[in-house]
Amino acid sequence: MEKELDLQLLEKGMLFRNMTDEEILQTVAAMCPRRVRYPRRTVVAQDGDLFPEIGIILSGSLHLAHIDSNGNNNLLYVLQAGDTVGELNAVGRYRLHLSIATEEPTEILYLCVDQLLRKNVLTAPTQIRFLQNLTLAVAQEGQYLTRKLEDSTRRSMRERLQDYLSAQYHKAGSRTFVIPLNRQDLADFLFVDRSALSNELCKMRDEGLLRFDRSRFELLVEMRITENEPDPNDE
Repeated sequence: MEKELDLQLLEKGMLFRNMTDEEILQTVAAMCPRRVRYPRRTVVAQDGDLFPEIGIILSGSLHLAHIDSNGNNNLLYVLQAGDTVGELNAVGRYRLHLSIATEEPTEILYLCVDQLLRKNVLTAPTQIRFLQNLTLAVAQEGQYLTRKLEDSTRRSMRERLQDYLSAQYHKAGSRTFVIPLNRQDLADFLFVDRSALSNELCKMRDEGLLRFDRSRFELLVEMRITENEPDPNDE
């Protein structure tokens, strides 16, 4: 690698949990690592592409979206530094069914998991620990997609919006926070019309549920907070 890895960043993710610094470095080295820097608003991969490696975002952010037959942009993921991308595609060798683009200058560390899935290139305990973590990461991905599908098919716009803002509250640990999406991106993420979303936000503001200024929100006491569902695999 051309420069040292931020091991603290890697340790925060599921892939390298419960691994020592030495084990992390050995595992990364065994997966033909490569780092790629992308400018702002660059397409990393498109619908239909193969995505044979897992990507770990070292800096910047990614938007993963699906554009339907009517040209609607459905934003599925907003990923930031420390997040991973492409687990399902790299493990299962599936083609992408969405497009991946940067929102700002972004650097990604790519790892070829085939080296560990189909070849014995590490000592057994280290390889087993990583593959256990990879299994849990894929399970998390499946759980997220299941909940995203449920939200998009069963819930009203207000319920989707409330759940999203509640999740941001839990993440920030404060009723005042800044979301990583502009109004159009938020509408795409919730699968709703932008004008309808703006109208709903204004209604919630007028009802005394919240205050907002662009991407900055404050949830007032009257705003019900959706309970945070803990991940059973977090330690």
